[in-house]
Amino acid sequence: MNPTRDIVVLCNNRLAFPAIQTLHSMGRLHTIGVPVNNEDVKAFCSLFAAKTGIGLIWFENAKLKIQLEEIIKIPNLKNIFTMTFPWKIPEDILEKRPNVFYNFHYGLLPEMRGSDPVFESIRKQKQETGISVHAVEKEIDKGKIILKKTLPLHTDLTHGMLCTNLSYLASYILPELFTLLHNNDKGTIQDESLASYYKKPTITDVTIQWENQDSKSIQALVNACNPWNKGAYTQWNGLNIRILEVSLTNTLTDRPRAPGTILEINENNGLIIQCYNNTQLRINTVYTDEGFMSGHKLLAFGIKNGEQFATL
Repeated sequence: MNPTRDIVVLCNNRLAFPAIQTLHSMGRLHTIGVPVNNEDVKAFCSLFAAKTGIGLIWFENAKLKIQLEEIIKIPNLKNIFTMTFPWKIPEDILEKRPNVFYNFHYGLLPEMRGSDPVFESIRKQKQETGISVHAVEKEIDKGKIILKKTLPLHTDLTHGMLCTNLSYLASYILPELFTLLHNNDKGTIQDESLASYYKKPTITDVTIQWENQDSKSIQALVNACNPWNKGAYTQWNGLNIRILEVSLTNTLTDRPRAPGTILEINENNGLIIQCYNNTQLRINTVYTDEGFMSGHKLLAFGIKNGEQFATL
C-alpha cells in the first residue's frame, strides 16, 4: 500500500461521497468504514472500493471498539474523518490516538449541534449554513473547530439540494484542512453561549402547524422535508398528505379565512391555501399513498374550495 494513503473515512450518508473521491484522487485515502446495515451507502462504497483497491470495512455497533482498534494500527495513519458516522467513538480510543479523529459536521457550530443540522438550518430559515470540521472529543459536537466554511442558504433550497452543495464543499476544503493539520493547528474552542442542540426530527417537527405557521415558515419546513421525508405532513378528512413543493403567492380574499383553508383548487391556478397571519401558499406538488402529483389533482379525492387541511 502506498504510504501516502494515510486517511480513513467513516461514513453513513452520500454527503461523504465527493470527499471520498477527492481523497482518493489526492492519493490519501486508505480505507472506508460503513455501518453494515446501510444498504444505499454500502452499494456506492462497495463499487468504489472494488474499482480503486481502497480498503473497506463493514462496521457493526457491537464490534465498534474492536474494529476501531484495528484501524488505528494502520501503518502511517494520519487521520480518521467521521462524516455522518452514527456511533460515538469510544473515549479510550480517542485517548490512545489524540489528534487523529476529526468530524465533518454539515452545519455551523456551535449553533447547529445535533443529528440533522441541514434540516434545522432550512426549517429555521437561517441565512447561511456550512461545514464545521472539529476535533472529536467525548462530548458530541463539542470539540475544537479546526476549519469552518459557510454557504448562503437560499429560500428555494431543499434538504437534498443543500446536502449536495455541502458534500461538494467538504471536498473543496480538504487541501486547506490538510495544511492546518500539518501545521498542528489545534483549533478554536466553541462558544457555549451560542450553542444549541437539536434532536432527530420527530413527527411533530415535520408536520405543518397551520394555526401558527405563516407561508414562509411552511415553505421552509416543506423544503427541509424534501426529499428524505417525502414532504411535510398535513391531513384532510383522514387522508394523510405530504406537501413536497410550494411557492409563495398573494390571493385576494373577500373575507378572512382560517389557516389551512383551501382558497382555490383547479387546474389553471393550482391549489392555494390560506396560512397564518393572512399569508397564502400555492401547493405545487404533494405525495400520498397513491403517488406523487400536482396539488390540484387532489380534486380527485373530493377536496373542494372552502375545506380545510388539519394538523396531525
